[in-house]
Amino acid sequence: VATPPVAHGVAPNFVILIADDLGWNDLGAYGNRQVHTPNIDRLAASGLRFDNAFLTTSSCSASRASILTGKYPHSNGLVHLHQPLSRKETTLGLLLREGGYHTEAVGKWGLGGEVKGQFSSNIEEKTGSSTERWIERLQQRPKDKPFFFWLASRDPHPPHRPDKDSVAYRYNPDKLEIPAGLVNGPGTRREFAQYYREITRFDRDVGLVVAELEAQGVLDNTLLIVMSDNGRPFPGAKENLYDDGIKTPFILYWPQAIRQPGTRGQLISMVDIAPTLLDLAGLPIPAEMQGYSFAGLLARPDGKIRDYIYAERNWHGLNYHERAIRSLDYLYKENQ
Repeated sequence: VATPPVAHGVAPNFVILIADDLGWNDLGAYGNRQVHTPNIDRLAASGLRFDNAFLTTSSCSASRASILTGKYPHSNGLVHLHQPLSRKETTLGLLLREGGYHTEAVGKWGLGGEVKGQFSSNIEEKTGSSTERWIERLQQRPKDKPFFFWLASRDPHPPHRPDKDSVAYRYNPDKLEIPAGLVNGPGTRREFAQYYREITRFDRDVGLVVAELEAQGVLDNTLLIVMSDNGRPFPGAKENLYDDGIKTPFILYWPQAIRQPGTRGQLISMVDIAPTLLDLAGLPIPAEMQGYSFAGLLARPDGKIRDYIYAERNWHGLNYHERAIRSLDYLYKENQ
């Protein structure tokens, strides 16, 4: 039962920083030497980098609904892009709020209006990077409660439009190496230069959040998760069930609890996030959640919680019915 730790003010805080269309290996921490992501790289170096973290689908709305409900798309009912998540579903925003937390979603939402009220506050942004109010909301949170913030950026989702909030860092299209399997032409190079630039803007915003939490004196007891909702917006990635579509960067930073930084190679699914945060908060995990808590992996490099991850592809502009199961070594995908 979580009431005692919450009541005594020692419950951990949680912040999920989720990018939109960020490929799993398009960060410096994952070996990409072209992209400039110093803030995220520092978090990875001082925290845990998971190398086999998988989403339940490679489509924005359904992926995010899985994360917040701990259930697969076909189970929570949100299988289509832009479909609302039903009010019958229970999100982390509600479960943590009922456990004594202040819960807030700020930025891109994409899950419709039916469950917005499950959070203590839900501020949907639809302009620029959608991160404009992240710091303001962190500053205005109630100071007498532990907190959960769902900070959702719109970067690096296309179309990529330079605006007044663009970062100063520039990428030269002519000097970029294009991933194998893509047309290495001027159009692709321009697109990657703009894509990387918005990844750098996301990295900047992550750094601003870290600095704000540190200034507030709450960084040590805050678990930060940096991740993406689906793969990069290029052929063979987003909307697909191959690794470039469903694998996500997944970095955990928590100074108070992660004393031995490193990497984790175990399989985890994003349906595992909700039960993990509830577990860490000392709150009961609902029986209908389909994930497993990976809290034990924070201290056990050789631990394991699953042998397989599962993913699905439904509607995203076109109708599909694909299912996938993946072990550490193999991917089996079925198209129906």
